Amino acid sequence: MVTKPKTHHLRDKLRKIWPGLPSSIGQLRSGLRNSIEDVARLTLATVLGYLLTTRLLSPPADLTGALTALLVVQASLRGSFRAGMVRVIAVVTGISIAMSVAAFVGLHWWSLALVVFVALMMARVLRLESGSAEVAISAMLILGSAGADVAAFNRFANTIIGTTVGIVLPLLWPRRVKVPDLTRDLRHISGRLTEIFRSAAKYLTRQPMTKDAASGWLVESRHITPLIASATTTLDEAADVQRYNTRQIFNADVVPLLRSGLEAVERCLLASRNLFRTIQTAAPEHPTPDDGYGEQVRPALVDVLERLGRAIETFTELIEADVTGQSTVAEERHEAAMDQARIAAANLTALMRVDTDQTGLWLTRGTILSAVENILNELDLTEYREVRHQWQASQLGRALPAGSIGPRIRSPWGQFAQQRLRARAAQSRIAYPEGSHQVSSDDTTALMPSIEQPPRPPRPTPAPEDDQPA
Repeated sequence: MVTKPKTHHLRDKLRKIWPGLPSSIGQLRSGLRNSIEDVARLTLATVLGYLLTTRLLSPPADLTGALTALLVVQASLRGSFRAGMVRVIAVVTGISIAMSVAAFVGLHWWSLALVVFVALMMARVLRLESGSAEVAISAMLILGSAGADVAAFNRFANTIIGTTVGIVLPLLWPRRVKVPDLTRDLRHISGRLTEIFRSAAKYLTRQPMTKDAASGWLVESRHITPLIASATTTLDEAADVQRYNTRQIFNADVVPLLRSGLEAVERCLLASRNLFRTIQTAAPEHPTPDDGYGEQVRPALVDVLERLGRAIETFTELIEADVTGQSTVAEERHEAAMDQARIAAANLTALMRVDTDQTGLWLTRGTILSAVENILNELDLTEYREVRHQWQASQLGRALPAGSIGPRIRSPWGQFAQQRLRARAAQSRIAYPEGSHQVSSDDTTALMPSIEQPPRPPRPTPAPEDDQPA
Protein backbone atom coordinates (compact mmCIF):
# COMPACT_ATOMS: atom_id res chain seq x y z
CA MET A 1 0.00 0.00 0.00
CA VAL A 2 1.26 3.50 -0.81
CA THR A 3 2.32 5.28 2.34
CA LYS A 4 2.70 9.06 2.29
CA PRO A 5 4.27 11.42 4.80
CA LYS A 6 2.05 13.75 6.79
CA THR A 7 3.10 16.69 4.60
CA HIS A 8 1.72 14.90 1.53
CA HIS A 9 -1.62 14.24 3.25
CA LEU A 10 -1.81 17.89 4.33
CA ARG A 11 -1.01 19.00 0.78
CA ASP A 12 -3.74 16.74 -0.64
CA LYS A 13 -6.30 18.18 1.78
CA LEU A 14 -5.26 21.73 0.89
CA ARG A 15 -5.60 20.94 -2.82
CA LYS A 16 -9.24 19.96 -2.25
CA ILE A 17 -9.87 23.39 -0.70
CA TRP A 18 -7.48 25.29 -2.98
CA PRO A 19 -7.21 23.46 -6.34
CA GLY A 20 -4.60 25.87 -7.68
CA LEU A 21 -2.17 25.35 -4.82
CA PRO A 22 1.42 25.49 -6.15
CA SER A 23 3.25 22.24 -5.55
CA SER A 24 6.78 23.69 -5.68
CA ILE A 25 8.73 26.94 -5.49
CA GLY A 26 9.29 26.86 -9.25
CA GLN A 27 5.57 26.53 -9.91
CA LEU A 28 4.91 29.42 -7.50
CA ARG A 29 7.41 31.64 -9.34
CA SER A 30 5.96 30.69 -12.72
CA GLY A 31 2.46 31.48 -11.48
CA LEU A 32 3.61 34.85 -10.16
CA ARG A 33 5.24 35.71 -13.50
CA ASN A 34 2.08 34.82 -15.39
CA SER A 35 -0.08 36.76 -12.95
CA ILE A 36 2.12 39.85 -13.19
CA GLU A 37 1.94 39.72 -16.98
CA ASP A 38 -1.86 39.36 -16.99
CA VAL A 39 -2.30 42.18 -14.44
CA ALA A 40 -0.04 44.40 -16.56
CA ARG A 41 -2.28 43.75 -19.58
CA LEU A 42 -5.40 44.63 -17.62
CA THR A 43 -3.85 47.82 -16.27
CA LEU A 44 -2.59 48.88 -19.68
CA ALA A 45 -5.98 48.23 -21.29
CA THR A 46 -7.73 50.32 -18.63
CA VAL A 47 -5.34 53.24 -19.01
CA LEU A 48 -5.50 53.12 -22.83
CA GLY A 49 -9.29 53.05 -22.75
CA TYR A 50 -9.34 56.14 -20.51
CA LEU A 51 -6.71 58.06 -22.49
CA LEU A 52 -8.38 57.41 -25.84
CA THR A 53 -11.79 58.49 -24.59
CA THR A 54 -10.38 61.72 -23.09
CA ARG A 55 -8.42 62.53 -26.28
CA LEU A 56 -11.07 61.64 -28.83
CA LEU A 57 -14.28 62.72 -27.08
CA SER A 58 -15.44 65.95 -25.56
CA PRO A 59 -15.62 66.38 -21.78
CA PRO A 60 -16.82 65.54 -19.22
CA ALA A 61 -14.49 62.56 -18.73
CA ASP A 62 -16.18 59.20 -18.35
CA LEU A 63 -14.80 55.88 -17.11
CA THR A 64 -17.12 53.84 -19.30
CA GLY A 65 -14.43 53.29 -21.93
CA ALA A 66 -11.83 52.26 -19.36
CA LEU A 67 -14.28 49.93 -17.64
CA THR A 68 -15.31 48.37 -20.96
CA ALA A 69 -11.67 47.81 -21.95
CA LEU A 70 -10.98 46.18 -18.58
CA LEU A 71 -13.97 43.84 -18.89
CA VAL A 72 -13.21 42.80 -22.48
CA VAL A 73 -9.50 42.18 -21.85
CA GLN A 74 -10.36 40.25 -18.70
CA ALA A 75 -12.66 38.07 -20.81
CA SER A 76 -10.09 37.49 -23.54
CA LEU A 77 -7.27 36.58 -21.14
CA ARG A 78 -9.10 33.96 -19.08
CA GLY A 79 -9.20 30.49 -20.51
CA SER A 80 -8.90 29.53 -24.14
CA PHE A 81 -9.43 31.70 -27.21
CA ARG A 82 -12.85 30.18 -27.82
CA ALA A 83 -13.94 30.71 -24.22
CA GLY A 84 -12.50 34.23 -24.32
CA MET A 85 -14.55 35.10 -27.38
CA VAL A 86 -17.67 33.79 -25.64
CA ARG A 87 -16.94 36.10 -22.71
CA VAL A 88 -16.26 39.03 -25.03
CA ILE A 89 -19.69 38.50 -26.61
CA ALA A 90 -21.19 38.29 -23.13
CA VAL A 91 -19.56 41.55 -22.01
CA VAL A 92 -20.53 43.42 -25.18
CA THR A 93 -24.11 42.15 -24.87
CA GLY A 94 -24.37 43.31 -21.27
CA ILE A 95 -22.85 46.70 -22.09
CA SER A 96 -25.26 47.22 -24.98
CA ILE A 97 -28.27 46.43 -22.80
CA ALA A 98 -27.06 48.76 -20.06
CA MET A 99 -26.35 51.60 -22.50
CA SER A 100 -29.80 51.28 -24.05
CA VAL A 101 -31.54 51.51 -20.67
CA ALA A 102 -29.26 54.25 -19.29
CA ALA A 103 -29.80 56.44 -22.37
CA PHE A 104 -33.53 56.73 -21.67
CA VAL A 105 -34.35 56.12 -18.02
CA GLY A 106 -31.09 56.23 -16.03
CA LEU A 107 -30.37 54.30 -12.85
CA HIS A 108 -33.36 53.26 -10.73
CA TRP A 109 -34.25 50.14 -8.83
CA TRP A 110 -36.69 49.03 -11.49
CA SER A 111 -34.25 49.87 -14.32
CA LEU A 112 -31.61 47.79 -12.54
CA ALA A 113 -34.05 44.89 -12.30
CA LEU A 114 -34.93 45.32 -15.96
CA VAL A 115 -31.27 45.33 -17.02
CA VAL A 116 -30.44 42.20 -15.00
CA PHE A 117 -33.52 40.35 -16.26
CA VAL A 118 -32.92 41.22 -19.92
CA ALA A 119 -29.18 40.46 -19.63
CA LEU A 120 -29.76 37.01 -18.19
CA MET A 121 -32.46 36.27 -20.75
CA MET A 122 -30.15 37.33 -23.60
CA ALA A 123 -27.46 35.03 -22.18
CA ARG A 124 -29.95 32.15 -22.32
CA VAL A 125 -31.05 33.03 -25.85
CA LEU A 126 -27.46 33.35 -27.13
CA ARG A 127 -26.50 30.20 -25.17
CA LEU A 128 -23.62 31.92 -23.38
CA GLU A 129 -23.49 29.23 -20.71
CA SER A 130 -20.08 30.04 -19.24
CA GLY A 131 -20.59 33.81 -19.64
CA SER A 132 -24.20 34.20 -18.50
CA ALA A 133 -23.22 35.83 -15.21
CA GLU A 134 -20.79 38.19 -16.93
CA VAL A 135 -23.59 39.61 -19.09
CA ALA A 136 -25.45 40.78 -16.01
CA ILE A 137 -22.31 41.90 -14.16
CA SER A 138 -21.02 44.02 -17.03
CA ALA A 139 -24.49 45.51 -17.56
CA MET A 140 -24.74 46.48 -13.89
CA LEU A 141 -21.28 48.07 -13.88
CA ILE A 142 -21.94 50.10 -16.99
CA LEU A 143 -25.38 51.15 -15.75
CA GLY A 144 -23.88 52.38 -12.50
CA SER A 145 -20.97 54.24 -14.14
CA ALA A 146 -23.02 55.96 -16.83
CA GLY A 147 -24.13 59.10 -15.01
CA ALA A 148 -26.84 61.49 -16.09
CA ASP A 149 -24.32 64.22 -16.95
CA VAL A 150 -22.82 62.18 -19.82
CA ALA A 151 -24.52 62.31 -23.18
CA ALA A 152 -25.84 59.13 -24.73
CA PHE A 153 -23.56 59.47 -27.74
CA ASN A 154 -20.50 59.85 -25.49
CA ARG A 155 -21.44 56.73 -23.55
CA PHE A 156 -21.89 54.82 -26.77
CA ALA A 157 -18.55 56.09 -28.15
CA ASN A 158 -16.82 55.23 -24.87
CA THR A 159 -18.18 51.70 -25.12
CA ILE A 160 -16.96 51.30 -28.70
CA ILE A 161 -13.49 52.64 -27.87
CA GLY A 162 -13.16 50.43 -24.80
CA THR A 163 -14.32 47.36 -26.71
CA THR A 164 -11.83 48.06 -29.50
CA VAL A 165 -8.98 48.41 -27.02
CA GLY A 166 -10.03 45.21 -25.27
CA ILE A 167 -10.04 43.22 -28.52
CA VAL A 168 -6.91 44.69 -30.16
CA LEU A 169 -4.59 44.67 -27.13
CA PRO A 170 -4.66 40.86 -26.59
CA LEU A 171 -3.83 40.44 -30.29
CA LEU A 172 -0.83 42.77 -30.04
CA TRP A 173 0.23 41.48 -26.61
CA PRO A 174 -1.13 37.92 -26.33
CA ARG A 175 -0.43 35.26 -23.78
CA ARG A 176 2.59 33.09 -24.39
CA VAL A 177 2.30 29.32 -24.54
CA LYS A 178 5.19 28.00 -22.44
CA VAL A 179 6.29 24.45 -23.13
CA PRO A 180 7.48 23.72 -19.55
CA ASP A 181 4.01 24.62 -18.28
CA LEU A 182 2.47 22.10 -20.69
CA THR A 183 4.89 19.28 -19.91
CA ARG A 184 4.56 19.71 -16.15
CA ASP A 185 1.18 17.97 -16.00
CA LEU A 186 2.38 15.00 -18.06
CA ARG A 187 5.47 14.67 -15.89
CA HIS A 188 3.36 14.82 -12.73
CA ILE A 189 0.93 12.17 -13.98
CA SER A 190 3.65 9.74 -15.02
CA GLY A 191 5.47 10.41 -11.75
CA ARG A 192 2.40 9.47 -9.74
CA LEU A 193 1.91 6.28 -11.76
CA THR A 194 5.60 5.39 -11.47
CA GLU A 195 5.43 5.95 -7.73
CA ILE A 196 2.55 3.48 -7.45
CA PHE A 197 4.48 0.77 -9.31
CA ARG A 198 7.60 1.30 -7.22
CA SER A 199 5.63 1.34 -3.98
CA ALA A 200 3.95 -1.94 -4.94
CA ALA A 201 7.31 -3.51 -5.79
CA LYS A 202 8.79 -2.32 -2.49
CA TYR A 203 5.85 -3.75 -0.55
CA LEU A 204 6.08 -7.17 -2.21
CA THR A 205 9.77 -7.44 -1.43
CA ARG A 206 8.96 -7.34 2.29
CA GLN A 207 5.73 -9.35 2.62
CA PRO A 208 3.17 -11.31 0.62
CA MET A 209 0.22 -9.79 -1.21
CA THR A 210 -2.87 -8.65 0.72
CA LYS A 211 -6.21 -7.27 -0.37
CA ASP A 212 -5.72 -4.01 1.57
CA ALA A 213 -2.42 -3.30 -0.15
CA ALA A 214 -3.84 -3.95 -3.60
CA SER A 215 -6.84 -1.76 -2.75
CA GLY A 216 -4.49 1.08 -1.86
CA TRP A 217 -2.72 0.86 -5.20
CA LEU A 218 -6.04 0.75 -7.02
CA VAL A 219 -7.33 3.83 -5.17
CA GLU A 220 -4.12 5.73 -5.87
CA SER A 221 -4.39 4.91 -9.56
CA ARG A 222 -7.98 6.18 -9.61
CA HIS A 223 -6.84 9.48 -8.12
CA ILE A 224 -4.75 10.12 -11.24
CA THR A 225 -7.82 10.28 -13.51
CA PRO A 226 -8.75 13.90 -12.54
CA LEU A 227 -5.18 14.94 -13.26
CA ILE A 228 -5.51 13.62 -16.82
CA ALA A 229 -8.75 15.57 -17.29
CA SER A 230 -7.03 18.73 -16.03
CA ALA A 231 -4.04 18.17 -18.33
CA THR A 232 -6.37 17.66 -21.31
CA THR A 233 -8.11 20.96 -20.54
CA THR A 234 -4.74 22.71 -20.35
CA LEU A 235 -3.75 21.34 -23.75
CA ASP A 236 -7.08 22.40 -25.25
CA GLU A 237 -6.61 25.94 -23.95
CA ALA A 238 -3.02 26.06 -25.19
CA ALA A 239 -4.12 24.95 -28.66
CA ASP A 240 -6.77 27.69 -28.79
CA VAL A 241 -4.43 30.37 -27.46
CA GLN A 242 -1.66 29.46 -29.91
CA ARG A 243 -4.00 29.42 -32.91
CA TYR A 244 -4.25 33.25 -33.09
CA ASN A 245 -1.12 34.21 -31.20
CA THR A 246 1.28 36.72 -32.72
CA ARG A 247 4.01 35.70 -30.26
CA GLN A 248 3.92 32.08 -31.41
CA ILE A 249 4.25 32.60 -35.18
CA PHE A 250 7.71 31.04 -35.40
CA ASN A 251 7.33 28.57 -32.50
CA ALA A 252 6.36 24.95 -32.97
CA ASP A 253 2.95 23.76 -31.82
CA VAL A 254 3.84 21.04 -29.30
CA VAL A 255 0.23 20.33 -28.30
CA PRO A 256 -0.37 17.45 -30.79
CA LEU A 257 2.69 15.49 -29.63
CA LEU A 258 1.92 16.10 -25.96
CA ARG A 259 -1.68 15.06 -26.52
CA SER A 260 -0.53 11.80 -28.12
CA GLY A 261 1.80 11.10 -25.19
CA LEU A 262 -0.92 11.94 -22.67
CA GLU A 263 -3.33 9.54 -24.36
CA ALA A 264 -0.70 6.78 -24.24
CA VAL A 265 -0.11 7.39 -20.52
CA GLU A 266 -3.88 7.39 -19.95
CA ARG A 267 -4.18 3.98 -21.62
CA CYS A 268 -1.30 2.76 -19.44
CA LEU A 269 -3.25 4.00 -16.43
CA LEU A 270 -6.33 2.06 -17.49
CA ALA A 271 -4.27 -1.11 -17.95
CA SER A 272 -2.65 -0.52 -14.55
CA ARG A 273 -6.04 -0.21 -12.90
CA ASN A 274 -7.04 -3.49 -14.49
CA LEU A 275 -3.83 -5.03 -13.17
CA PHE A 276 -4.37 -3.83 -9.60
CA ARG A 277 -8.06 -4.76 -9.69
CA THR A 278 -7.16 -8.32 -10.69
CA ILE A 279 -4.55 -8.52 -7.95
CA GLN A 280 -7.03 -7.18 -5.41
CA THR A 281 -9.71 -9.72 -6.36
CA ALA A 282 -7.40 -12.72 -5.95
CA ALA A 283 -5.41 -11.45 -2.93
CA PRO A 284 -6.09 -12.89 0.55
CA GLU A 285 -7.39 -10.77 3.41
CA HIS A 286 -4.33 -11.30 5.64
CA PRO A 287 -0.63 -11.87 4.87
CA THR A 288 0.00 -15.53 4.14
CA PRO A 289 2.75 -17.35 2.25
CA ASP A 290 0.08 -18.96 0.08
CA ASP A 291 -1.00 -15.74 -1.67
CA GLY A 292 -1.13 -17.30 -5.14
CA TYR A 293 2.36 -16.22 -6.22
CA GLY A 294 4.90 -18.20 -4.26
CA GLU A 295 8.53 -17.52 -3.53
CA GLN A 296 9.53 -17.66 -7.22
CA VAL A 297 6.73 -15.73 -8.90
CA ARG A 298 6.66 -12.89 -6.37
CA PRO A 299 10.25 -11.68 -7.06
CA ALA A 300 9.56 -11.87 -10.78
CA LEU A 301 6.42 -9.75 -10.30
CA VAL A 302 8.44 -7.26 -8.27
CA ASP A 303 10.95 -7.01 -11.10
CA VAL A 304 8.16 -6.41 -13.63
CA LEU A 305 6.59 -3.66 -11.53
CA GLU A 306 9.91 -1.88 -11.13
CA ARG A 307 10.69 -2.16 -14.86
CA LEU A 308 7.25 -0.89 -15.83
CA GLY A 309 7.66 2.14 -13.59
CA ARG A 310 11.03 2.88 -15.15
CA ALA A 311 9.62 2.49 -18.68
CA ILE A 312 6.79 4.94 -17.96
CA GLU A 313 9.30 7.42 -16.57
CA THR A 314 11.62 7.22 -19.58
CA PHE A 315 8.67 7.46 -21.98
CA THR A 316 7.70 10.80 -20.44
CA GLU A 317 11.31 11.96 -20.56
CA LEU A 318 11.39 11.12 -24.29
CA ILE A 319 8.26 13.16 -25.00
CA GLU A 320 9.61 16.09 -23.02
CA ALA A 321 12.93 15.89 -24.87
CA ASP A 322 11.14 15.89 -28.24
CA VAL A 323 8.93 18.89 -27.52
CA THR A 324 11.85 20.91 -26.13
CA GLY A 325 14.31 20.02 -28.91
CA GLN A 326 16.89 18.30 -26.72
CA SER A 327 19.20 15.43 -27.66
CA THR A 328 18.00 11.97 -28.63
CA VAL A 329 19.65 10.24 -25.67
CA ALA A 330 16.22 9.93 -24.05
CA GLU A 331 15.10 7.57 -26.81
CA GLU A 332 18.04 5.26 -26.15
CA ARG A 333 17.27 5.22 -22.44
CA HIS A 334 13.65 4.34 -23.13
CA GLU A 335 14.66 1.55 -25.51
CA ALA A 336 16.94 0.12 -22.83
CA ALA A 337 14.18 0.36 -20.22
CA MET A 338 11.72 -1.34 -22.58
CA ASP A 339 14.16 -4.18 -23.29
CA GLN A 340 14.58 -4.82 -19.57
CA ALA A 341 10.81 -4.66 -19.04
CA ARG A 342 10.19 -7.16 -21.86
CA ILE A 343 12.79 -9.55 -20.42
CA ALA A 344 11.21 -9.27 -16.97
CA ALA A 345 7.72 -9.85 -18.46
CA ALA A 346 8.95 -12.92 -20.35
CA ASN A 347 10.48 -14.32 -17.15
CA LEU A 348 7.24 -13.69 -15.26
CA THR A 349 5.24 -15.39 -18.02
CA ALA A 350 7.45 -18.49 -17.91
CA LEU A 351 7.13 -18.74 -14.12
CA MET A 352 3.36 -18.15 -14.05
CA ARG A 353 2.76 -20.97 -16.51
CA VAL A 354 4.11 -23.45 -13.98
CA ASP A 355 1.75 -24.99 -11.39
CA THR A 356 -1.43 -23.58 -12.87
CA ASP A 357 -3.66 -26.59 -12.38
CA GLN A 358 -6.33 -24.54 -10.68
CA THR A 359 -8.66 -22.75 -13.09
CA GLY A 360 -9.02 -19.62 -10.94
CA LEU A 361 -5.25 -19.27 -10.56
CA TRP A 362 -4.71 -19.57 -14.30
CA LEU A 363 -7.39 -16.95 -15.07
CA THR A 364 -5.90 -14.55 -12.53
CA ARG A 365 -2.39 -14.95 -13.83
CA GLY A 366 -3.55 -14.69 -17.42
CA THR A 367 -5.28 -11.38 -16.69
CA ILE A 368 -2.17 -10.07 -14.97
CA LEU A 369 0.03 -11.01 -17.92
CA SER A 370 -2.47 -9.45 -20.33
CA ALA A 371 -2.44 -6.15 -18.40
CA VAL A 372 1.37 -6.13 -18.37
CA GLU A 373 1.42 -6.77 -22.10
CA ASN A 374 -1.02 -3.92 -22.71
CA ILE A 375 1.19 -1.51 -20.78
CA LEU A 376 4.23 -2.57 -22.78
CA ASN A 377 2.33 -2.14 -26.04
CA GLU A 378 1.33 1.41 -25.10
CA LEU A 379 4.93 2.30 -24.26
CA ASP A 380 6.28 0.83 -27.49
CA LEU A 381 7.77 3.43 -29.83
CA THR A 382 6.43 2.06 -33.11
CA GLU A 383 3.26 4.14 -33.09
CA TYR A 384 4.92 7.05 -31.31
CA ARG A 385 7.63 7.37 -33.96
CA GLU A 386 4.99 7.63 -36.67
CA VAL A 387 3.13 10.34 -34.75
CA ARG A 388 6.38 12.18 -34.09
CA HIS A 389 7.37 12.00 -37.76
CA GLN A 390 4.05 13.49 -38.86
CA TRP A 391 4.31 16.19 -36.21
CA GLN A 392 7.85 17.15 -37.22
CA ALA A 393 6.80 17.31 -40.87
CA SER A 394 3.94 19.67 -40.00
CA GLN A 395 6.19 21.89 -37.83
CA LEU A 396 9.23 21.98 -40.09
CA GLY A 397 11.24 25.17 -39.64
CA ARG A 398 9.59 26.19 -36.37
CA ALA A 399 11.47 26.88 -33.16
CA LEU A 400 11.58 24.78 -29.99
CA PRO A 401 12.82 25.91 -26.57
CA ALA A 402 16.20 24.18 -27.10
CA GLY A 403 16.47 24.16 -30.89
CA SER A 404 14.33 23.93 -33.99
CA ILE A 405 12.80 21.35 -36.31
CA GLY A 406 15.05 21.56 -39.35
CA PRO A 407 16.42 24.89 -40.63
CA ARG A 408 14.69 27.60 -38.66
CA ILE A 409 12.33 30.00 -40.47
CA ARG A 410 12.59 33.55 -39.16
CA SER A 411 10.40 35.61 -41.52
CA PRO A 412 6.68 35.66 -42.36
CA TRP A 413 7.58 35.12 -46.02
CA GLY A 414 9.40 31.93 -45.07
CA GLN A 415 6.31 30.75 -43.19
CA PHE A 416 4.13 31.51 -46.20
CA ALA A 417 6.50 29.68 -48.55
CA GLN A 418 6.58 26.69 -46.17
CA GLN A 419 2.78 26.54 -46.11
CA ARG A 420 2.68 26.63 -49.93
CA LEU A 421 5.15 23.75 -50.12
CA ARG A 422 3.06 21.72 -47.68
CA ALA A 423 -0.09 22.43 -49.67
CA ARG A 424 1.60 21.38 -52.92
CA ALA A 425 2.93 18.22 -51.27
CA ALA A 426 -0.56 17.38 -49.99
CA GLN A 427 -2.04 17.90 -53.46
CA SER A 428 0.67 15.69 -54.98
CA ARG A 429 -0.13 12.91 -52.52
CA ILE A 430 -3.79 13.13 -53.48
CA ALA A 431 -3.10 13.25 -57.23
CA TYR A 432 -0.48 10.49 -57.12
CA PRO A 433 -1.44 8.13 -54.31
CA GLU A 434 0.96 5.50 -55.64
CA GLY A 435 3.86 7.84 -54.89
CA SER A 436 5.24 8.32 -58.41
CA HIS A 437 8.04 10.51 -57.08
CA GLN A 438 9.49 7.46 -55.34
CA VAL A 439 9.27 4.96 -58.23
CA SER A 440 12.52 3.18 -58.96
CA SER A 441 13.90 2.37 -62.40
CA ASP A 442 12.69 -1.22 -62.26
CA ASP A 443 9.19 -0.09 -61.28
CA THR A 444 9.21 2.45 -64.10
CA THR A 445 10.07 -0.24 -66.61
CA ALA A 446 7.25 -2.39 -65.31
CA LEU A 447 4.70 0.44 -65.30
CA MET A 448 5.49 1.85 -68.75
CA PRO A 449 4.82 -0.61 -71.61
CA SER A 450 7.61 -1.01 -74.08
CA ILE A 451 7.16 -0.11 -77.78
CA GLU A 452 6.95 -3.16 -79.98
CA GLN A 453 9.61 -3.12 -82.71
CA PRO A 454 9.03 -4.80 -86.12
CA PRO A 455 11.00 -8.01 -86.51
CA ARG A 456 14.25 -7.59 -88.36
CA PRO A 457 15.17 -9.95 -91.21
CA PRO A 458 17.92 -12.39 -90.33
CA ARG A 459 21.38 -11.28 -91.35
CA PRO A 460 22.91 -13.57 -94.03
CA THR A 461 25.90 -15.45 -92.81
CA PRO A 462 28.98 -15.13 -95.05
CA ALA A 463 30.10 -18.29 -96.83
CA PRO A 464 33.42 -19.73 -95.70
CA GLU A 465 36.26 -18.92 -98.03
CA ASP A 466 38.08 -21.86 -99.62
CA ASP A 467 41.76 -22.00 -99.00
CA GLN A 468 43.59 -21.11 -102.21
CA PRO A 469 47.04 -22.50 -102.84
CA ALA A 470 49.70 -19.89 -102.85
